Amino acid sequence: MTGRKEPAVELGVVIPTLNEARTLPHLLEDLAQLPLSARIVVADGGSRDPTVEVARKLGARVVPAPRGRARQMNVGAASLSTPWLLFLHADSRVPARTRQALREWLEDPPPEEAAHFTFRLDARGVWWSLIERGQRMRERITGLAYGDQGVVLSRRRWQSVGGLPDIPLMEDVEFVRRLRKSGGLGRIEAPVITSARRYEEEGPFRAWVRNAALITLFGMGVPTRALARFYPELNGESKAPFRPGHPGGPGATPDRGPGRRWAESPGEPRHERSEEAAMVVVFAKAPEPGRVKTRLAADLGEDEAVRIYRRMGRQVVDQLRGGPFRLRVCHTPPHAEAEVRRWLGEEGLEFTPQASGDLGRRMHRALEEALSEVPRACVVGTDAPGMDQALVRQALARLADHDVVFGPACDGGYYLVGLRRPAPELFRDIPWSTDQVLDRSLEAAGRAGLSVATLPMLSDVDRVEDLPPEYREG
Repeated sequence: MTGRKEPAVELGVVIPTLNEARTLPHLLEDLAQLPLSARIVVADGGSRDPTVEVARKLGARVVPAPRGRARQMNVGAASLSTPWLLFLHADSRVPARTRQALREWLEDPPPEEAAHFTFRLDARGVWWSLIERGQRMRERITGLAYGDQGVVLSRRRWQSVGGLPDIPLMEDVEFVRRLRKSGGLGRIEAPVITSARRYEEEGPFRAWVRNAALITLFGMGVPTRALARFYPELNGESKAPFRPGHPGGPGATPDRGPGRRWAESPGEPRHERSEEAAMVVVFAKAPEPGRVKTRLAADLGEDEAVRIYRRMGRQVVDQLRGGPFRLRVCHTPPHAEAEVRRWLGEEGLEFTPQASGDLGRRMHRALEEALSEVPRACVVGTDAPGMDQALVRQALARLADHDVVFGPACDGGYYLVGLRRPAPELFRDIPWSTDQVLDRSLEAAGRAGLSVATLPMLSDVDRVEDLPPEYREG
């Protein structure tokens, strides 16, 4: 017994994986020795090797996630409720002095509430020293760090930049850039050790030149979709579609084929199907004191919570109104249609009451009814002001190639769910209004063998700290 007091800090560690059964155990063994309380989540993109079994055996929680490092890390972070997050790559190592430095940083975090670690490779020699020196120089000149250096930050900062950007390449560079611009990013003077395996597989000089060229081109504004063609990880197995429960196995849908519509990343569809034969269902509560935004009301009072809810719901509907899809408001209580019409207006809207039962049953019934009329449908809420037509278009484009699409929210839920056929299993036994909603929904999709796509992350407004600045001004 040392009598040493554990820091009053809860850390969530997020590790994206794809076939990392060989490297993951070393990282998890390092994390098991962290001198602080930590919850470890492995966000797996459909591994064919024993990665999932290894992670669970070593005490990590596994969440299935749509393939792509940014998507996996966002899903993993959304499945946690910890105030601090640490993003690490599966082939990294966290030595003892770095674990101690992390603890000390979390005990007294700087105002920017975000930092990366120093860069070090697990190979020694002249060439590897040159690569390390080159990265240190690049960091001093550009202020940018690699994702495999690790990033620790508060959940508030992660939410403030909208999570990691959902792009096929350079998501770490763009994430670091956004953090620096929006509030700063510090540096912890201790290394996260990076595996040199990719340099060794490709050839150190060739890999270094390619990485430097890609970063330069990205900085010049070349689209990541074009750059991805030159990155080995994105030209092989990892481009296969994510199909929970059947990753690339018999019967999995090929990524490309005659007449196949697909998109490389949200917002960059190669072929976008017309959205006209689709419906968006907006779930709305009548804006009455005591029925809406109860957590806001606890801090701001019921009248102010209703005012914010009315403004937010009208904003969401107005941003969706006039799109190339049917827009239906599904309201509760059933007798409040007249009040809801006065609130949201009637132009371009259909109105119908919500079914009885819990939220899951009501969403299932609304989607089931919509899909009896159109081939694709989405349900959205009224508490994510960033919800707009562009996101709906992305969701409908994803449904050309996937069974279900989720719009993940920063609080562990989702702001949108879209289907191309009814899937009641997605809405059973989900702990609604908790930070486990998205996690459990993804697990349900995996058990049902449904292919999953995700949209960029948005923030739901449930608490005072979630309010956008313009809402705080009254």
